[in-house]
Amino acid sequence: MSNICKSEINKPTIVNGEPAISGQIPYLVSIKEPVKRIGRDRTIWKNLCGGSIIGKTKVLTAAHCFEGRKFFYARNSFYLRIVAGNLRNDVTHSGKTETNVINQWRNISKVVIHKHFHFPNNDLALVFVSEKFKFRSNVDYIVTASKNLDYTRSCIAAGYGRTGFTWKDPISPVLLIARIDTMPKWRCSRVWEMNMNTFVCSASAFSDVSRGDSGGPLACKGTPDPKEESNRDLLVGVVSGKNFDKTTLYTRVSAYHDWIASGYALGGSWGGPVRPNKSSATGFVAHSCRSRRSSRSNP
Repeated sequence: MSNICKSEINKPTIVNGEPAISGQIPYLVSIKEPVKRIGRDRTIWKNLCGGSIIGKTKVLTAAHCFEGRKFFYARNSFYLRIVAGNLRNDVTHSGKTETNVINQWRNISKVVIHKHFHFPNNDLALVFVSEKFKFRSNVDYIVTASKNLDYTRSCIAAGYGRTGFTWKDPISPVLLIARIDTMPKWRCSRVWEMNMNTFVCSASAFSDVSRGDSGGPLACKGTPDPKEESNRDLLVGVVSGKNFDKTTLYTRVSAYHDWIASGYALGGSWGGPVRPNKSSATGFVAHSCRSRRSSRSNP
């Protein structure tokens, strides 16, 4: 069986997307890092990754968002903020916990990374915030998928990343939404020449994710999943990576349904990853190999 090489995958931004309006994707959050302090209580914050609210204190995102500098932000998450409801990329704010009609700012109390994470395998992390979100029209939760299904209808992805596939393309100042067509599982596995049942692959030719949208949602409606609720999107994937010769990869949420809900996921510290073995969840091991034309999703 073939293996996905870490160097084959780039961390992808929304390409050819449309600006979101308030309340359109109320479950999406921006994980922001400080860029520059401009006053005693004023700091410029920029988007590091996206994430999805799946509970009053719980956000689901990509593990590789915390991978840089030997997992510096996983070990020092107090530097980051979770911002819900705000559609802007760069925001000037004190960073203090706040709830108002426009947005909600939260500190991070804990980061739990899948213990078998080795990009792009098991690329999930749970982030717990210090204070409950106040659910309202522009801040709300999304239900996580529970069944390993094909999603035949058009889905959506959202992010604040670059508006093209290269580093020279501008970063979007506002949240963008793209319509995404997904592949059936058998086709994704055929393209990659391996079992890809822990991923969702996109088949979109016009709109897509590119650099900067890591951790954001792939959400669908009208699926056969028994957990889907009326008039509410279903979280089926988390933006992980992109290979320009193959497909965009989303970590399949349903494949990790038990992990997301388990006591393991709710407890412990940031849960640094271990060197992976062959996993029944993935069926392959990431390994080093020659570089190909590819990219991960965050800047």
